[in-house]
Amino acid sequence: MTERSPLLSFQGVTRRFPQQKNPAVDEVFLDIRDGEIHALIGESGSGKTTLLRLAAGLEAPDRGSIFLHGERVAGPRAWDPVVPPEKRRLGLVFQDGALFPHLDARGNVAYGLHGKDRRTRDARIDACLELVGLSDFGRRFPHELSGGERQRLALARALAPEPRLLLLDEPFSHLDPALRRRLRSEIHDILRQVGQTALMVTHDPEDALAIATTVAILDQGRVLQTGTPTEVYCHPVNQYCAERFGPANRVIDPLTGAVTWRRPEEARWISCEIADEGSPVIVESVRPLGHVYEVRVREEESGADWLCFLKEAVGICPGTRGRIAWRGAPDPVSWKS
Repeated sequence: MTERSPLLSFQGVTRRFPQQKNPAVDEVFLDIRDGEIHALIGESGSGKTTLLRLAAGLEAPDRGSIFLHGERVAGPRAWDPVVPPEKRRLGLVFQDGALFPHLDARGNVAYGLHGKDRRTRDARIDACLELVGLSDFGRRFPHELSGGERQRLALARALAPEPRLLLLDEPFSHLDPALRRRLRSEIHDILRQVGQTALMVTHDPEDALAIATTVAILDQGRVLQTGTPTEVYCHPVNQYCAERFGPANRVIDPLTGAVTWRRPEEARWISCEIADEGSPVIVESVRPLGHVYEVRVREEESGADWLCFLKEAVGICPGTRGRIAWRGAPDPVSWKS
């Protein structure tokens, strides 16, 4: 059985702005397939927002091509024609929702339903408001809604025209942590329920790991690694990719010299008296974090400093000698400090 062609495909795409020395997007090859929730993550200036704008048609590539459902919608700027944003069947959700303040919730959702008869339009509005849990808020204006309700309304408006692809630009960045966690869980469930393909830009690793099915890590306009959240978190290809998702320890295999990046929660403490396993270390500090202990150790042979999260720290204090071994699969703990 042959694999289906991607819904969105960047083929060697480069975009350079006149005021910049280096390209904002540099020879990017990236595919987003039907049903994926694909997250782009990287530092400010890594190219993730430019890539989103290229997908939306708000920018045109200097080199390379962009395809939607196999149709080329953009190529080098000298090429013509380029499919404009309004012809690409895209939905957009911005950081602040970008709702129309003079329209109530129903009016905002109806905005993208031009050309539909009234019965069809009303039925679609009802369905979208119910989908995001706002059935009873149809006559409220944006200023009468909470931050989370406004963002859910923005999602309903974007989904109303049944877009081929949903683009989300830092959709949770302005929300407080508790609301952020709740809303991204709700939006994840909504997108999976309707089978909506989405491309999301975020600088927050928790957003990417919580909502995405596939993650691409960008740096200086290039894609460094793609994979599932588990793959990019547990098996980063280099230090930059490792540090996008919190603390990571550089571990060198003493036999092969191979370098791997291990998460603090993968650490396993072994007393010297128990077994001759793992790497000999000296404890430098111990700090309780409530659910785990943050233990910093120094590897005796290399002098490397490692950060470990241990569930128990009985008998462990600064100066204690022991051994650290690394699990194949990390325990699920909260890693973000």
